[in-house]
This record gives sequence, C-alpha cells and structure tokens, in this order.
Amino acid sequence: MENWYPARGLDWAVSLLFPAKCLCCWERVPPDRLFCRECAEKLPEEPRRRLIRLDSGLEVPVLAPMEYEGGYRESMLQYKFRGCKIIGPRMGMLMAGLIEGLPELKWTLTYVPLSPEGFRRRGYDQNLLLARQIGRQRGIEVRRLLEKVKKTRAQHDLGLEERLTNLSGAYRASEEAAGRNILLVDDIVTSGSTLRECASALFKAGANLVCCLCAAESKFRK
Repeated sequence: MENWYPARGLDWAVSLLFPAKCLCCWERVPPDRLFCRECAEKLPEEPRRRLIRLDSGLEVPVLAPMEYEGGYRESMLQYKFRGCKIIGPRMGMLMAGLIEGLPELKWTLTYVPLSPEGFRRRGYDQNLLLARQIGRQRGIEVRRLLEKVKKTRAQHDLGLEERLTNLSGAYRASEEAAGRNILLVDDIVTSGSTLRECASALFKAGANLVCCLCAAESKFRK
C-alpha cells in the first residue's frame, strides 16, 4: 500500500495549524505521508477485495485499502462518530490509490449518502468528504446520484439477517446515473448490504458499471 501522495502547497500550510498524523498511531508525520515509518512497514501490499452479488446476478467489485482493526479502526471511529473531520481527506488520499488497479475508463464518483436526519445529527457527510478528496486527487467528477428515501436502523446495531433486510428499498438513484461508469464510495464495508442496495439502485437507473471503494473492510462479527 502506498504511503506517499503529492501534497499541495495548501496541505503544507494547513499542517502548520493542524499537524498531519499517522492514520494508525496518530504520531505526527509530514503532510505528504499518511503513516509513520513504523506503521508504513506493516501496511498490506495489496488492497482488500471482495465481490458482492446482486439479486440480478451481477457481481460488483469492492476495494478497500485497509482492514477495520487496530489503530486504523480508531481513526475511523474518530472520523465517523466523534467529529474529527480532518481525518477524512487523508483517508480519501489513501483510497485514491485504489483507482490505479481499475480499468482506464471515464469514471464518475458518487457516495452512499446520509439521511437528512443523519446529516443534522453528525453535521457532515463522511462519505461525501471521502469522495471529494478522491476526486480532487484523481481529477474525477463527483456527483450526488443516490438519495436515501427510507428511514432505517443503524446497520452496526443489527445482526446479519437483519442487515440484509433493513436497507431493502432504502436508496433511490438519479436518472443521471444512466450510461455512467460509477465509483461508489462508502466508509466501511461489513456485510455489504448497503453497497448491494446502492449498486442495485444505480443499475436500475441505467448505470453502465459500478465499482465500490471503501475506506476499510470489516469482518462481520455476531
């Protein structure tokens, strides 16, 4: 896994006020590094990969740079639930490296959106911030192509069977998805239920291809 990215002048300026921290241990690092030297030596050489099968029979690839464990898991928790928004762009930089292994197509980035209630509660959409950073790094357009149209329970509170039914019909895709090759961004993939519903909605709206990019992969634990 790559630990370096081409930092912009703005990144160096921001680091004077908000020092860049390792995504695993929170040690201070240069703005163009995502991990400290010690943690970088332990990074996986290849991203996590899986396939999600849709009811239509299509298989959607899912890529994630890291497992949801250890210090990286703590960074994810800080970002998603404790208001530490500054971590998002750095995770987005890490995720941008996943695109190197994909076909050279004209891609459109979209993301799994929060419900209006979830956005009011959190104050930001963590997946939108990830998508924006990936788009900035790779020069890919970001568009909101999905809408959450059904109130659901939090997935992390549910068992496997409940996860599979909780999100049924929860997302609707815009007609703008038609004919597009879409990179679908989410923070954590566990059972894959969220991505399955969103990818199905995108294909229903006419998407040509869907590939999922996640910040972390988690093994489902009962």
